[in-house]
Amino acid sequence: MKQVRQAARRRDDKEKRRLIIFRSTKQLIGFLFFILIISVSVWVVTSFKNWIDNPEQMVLSQLVLNGDHAYTDEDDIRQAILGLGLPNTYIGQNVDDIQQEIMQFPWIKQASVRKQWPDRLIVSIEEYKPAFYWNDLFLLDNYGNIFNVPLDRFVERQLPKLYGPEGKEKAIVKIYYKFNDLSKKLASSGLTLQIKSTVTDERNAWQLTIKQCIAGFCPENQEMKLILGSENIEQRYQQFIKLLPEIQVRIPKDERITVADLRYESGISVIKEKTVQ
Repeated sequence: MKQVRQAARRRDDKEKRRLIIFRSTKQLIGFLFFILIISVSVWVVTSFKNWIDNPEQMVLSQLVLNGDHAYTDEDDIRQAILGLGLPNTYIGQNVDDIQQEIMQFPWIKQASVRKQWPDRLIVSIEEYKPAFYWNDLFLLDNYGNIFNVPLDRFVERQLPKLYGPEGKEKAIVKIYYKFNDLSKKLASSGLTLQIKSTVTDERNAWQLTIKQCIAGFCPENQEMKLILGSENIEQRYQQFIKLLPEIQVRIPKDERITVADLRYESGISVIKEKTVQ
């Protein structure tokens, strides 16, 4: 009997402990249901993450390249992305990293990258536009930004050639355009000047190579070198423009000016040569 009473007491103790935690069977069922929901949620999240991380799922299969691009093709962008070693999935691709990698191309001025659900990567680019050759090695745009383009993608153009110290590109382009504006002042007389090249040294001494054009015709043998020096270069060039028609009147028809030195306080020194008949 004693053993029976002890067994009954133990059952009563267990029942009391169960009631302390769960006051009813309904609460116990609710708790078990809550545990089930948490377990299912964890399984769903884990499965979804594994599904996304799987490179066979949600692959970025479409690349759209926008913008005015003369030197960039879609293969360049693909190679840039592959070079990063990023997962080829929608979630795995980091657009900031892709943008920075695309900006490594020296001819690209700006780039933006965005993803479009579910499998598209959209890349918009802006390239530098060549306006000048720089030191026979690089290109410059209208603002003096230096860049380069692979030779097999760049068609040779008739661009002005600028030569000067490294780091002076923007200043030289700015002065070039001032000279160019002055050149246009002769247009009303039928005579125009094309600036073919400029040379600037460390002392900021300037030389120009110009070509004379009459009524839109620019003979190959009409190039002339102008030595401007390093002081009052714009005023000296403007003075040359004003004096050029008068100088040409005095030059025999079988001669032409090849060099004009404008570094004098008054007057111009010229070098002439016989023209080939």
